[in-house]
Amino acid sequence: MRAVAAIVEYLLGFIALAVFASYALANGTPTEERWIQAFKLGALVGSVEIAVMLLMRKPANRLILGGNLWLVVGGAAAVGEQWWLLQGYQRLGEASLLVAMLITGIVSLPTRAGFVGKVGTGSTVRSASLALLAAAVCAVAISVALRGDPKLAGVMPVIALAWLNRYLRGWVTGVA
Repeated sequence: MRAVAAIVEYLLGFIALAVFASYALANGTPTEERWIQAFKLGALVGSVEIAVMLLMRKPANRLILGGNLWLVVGGAAAVGEQWWLLQGYQRLGEASLLVAMLITGIVSLPTRAGFVGKVGTGSTVRSASLALLAAAVCAVAISVALRGDPKLAGVMPVIALAWLNRYLRGWVTGVA
């Protein structure tokens, strides 16, 4: 039962990204206006997710936090008409999301839970976090190389990082 609850909690964390993608891509190739509206909507849902994650007692999932921060920054840029920032997102394509996750990982490295978001022995958390960080760098490179293909450049690298993070969190606690 705990495993099912953990999987549901994990999937709920990616709701904001799912809402964003569903709205943006619902009717085929999105227009600029639909991208802007998707960022606004995603930022709203992402803000709620961030608030819930910060209220929980356990460390936040850094990948989900990074994805939600990406949405909040994009939504704020859309509301504030900071087109230069959204153009930067557009130039990076799907990799911009992975860059946000990577930055979140770098910032979280010195915390007790590290990039993996799981408290354990210092050396184990550090090793797992560095492994996830290396994978995130690879995911960014792959995403840049495959830019323009949402599945291969966005969805697959995020899923791979999520699965690796889940494995590494188990390794930190000795469950893997």
